[in-house]
Amino acid sequence: MKKTLQALFDQPIVSVETLGEQYEGRANDVWLISLQDKTEYVVKSPKMTRAENEFVYGINMIYGVNAHTGQEHLDQINEKLALTNSFHIPKVVRKVKKAGKHDDVMEKVEGTPLTSFELRSSRFYQDYGRKLALLHSYRTNSFGAVYGAETRHLREYHPLLKTAVSKLLSRYYADQPEFQRYGEMVQQKLDHLSPPDSASLILIDLDPSQYIEKDDQVTSLVDTEYVVFGPAAFDFIALEYLLTKEAAHDVQLGYEEICPLPRQLHEVRECYRFVSLLLDIHGSWDIQKWMNHPTFFHSK
Repeated sequence: MKKTLQALFDQPIVSVETLGEQYEGRANDVWLISLQDKTEYVVKSPKMTRAENEFVYGINMIYGVNAHTGQEHLDQINEKLALTNSFHIPKVVRKVKKAGKHDDVMEKVEGTPLTSFELRSSRFYQDYGRKLALLHSYRTNSFGAVYGAETRHLREYHPLLKTAVSKLLSRYYADQPEFQRYGEMVQQKLDHLSPPDSASLILIDLDPSQYIEKDDQVTSLVDTEYVVFGPAAFDFIALEYLLTKEAAHDVQLGYEEICPLPRQLHEVRECYRFVSLLLDIHGSWDIQKWMNHPTFFHSK
């Protein structure tokens, strides 16, 4: 592997360290590269084969994104995200296309990977809320990929979610009657939801591992391939499963210093929760525990 990576650099590589948790379905291999002149870079390389799963299938259907488009346009995605002045976004220093795939040489971000949102200070949560609000402040009336695929008007969003629910159920949950029953109800409710007010840059499967922390702050967003334009409510749906009531209160305080929470959050929560469950954003959950999980974010 060191020999393969050496082709990306003019200077000799001194060391190679594998970054991140190695799990089935991971989209990229990521390495920290130390060079002879003591400079360090991160290299992201997409896996050549990735088994299709609920998340990959679902977000491709809804947003038109996949690992290939995300990796191919990573430099443009990160440049767009950097314009929000929210989290620090690592720069793509160089792109190398080889054997039909794009390897990205990126700046190394100072700090350590965030492993959990638990047991942090109020300052930590409020700062995170402010940065999330800045990320969401870039708004548009269409949804889809940031680059590499067409976007669609938000009036098409809930009808497309209804189709996605139906296809995800038949493809991945055909032998689970409780999912089928709940899915019928959600599809009916989606018929009556008004279109989202706006779309923002969202993470869909928001998770601590997407961030870097330093000095009691979430400083950087480093996992950006699947950032899309979609309803900001989805990020709050994901966060409710990662935070305590008190932590969520502090995140909301910080967020509302910049902008209000999504107005339709209460209206869409049940449907968006079910879609998030089908997409398997936080791993396997019992459907009743997931759908009845406490609600922590409340728009005013």
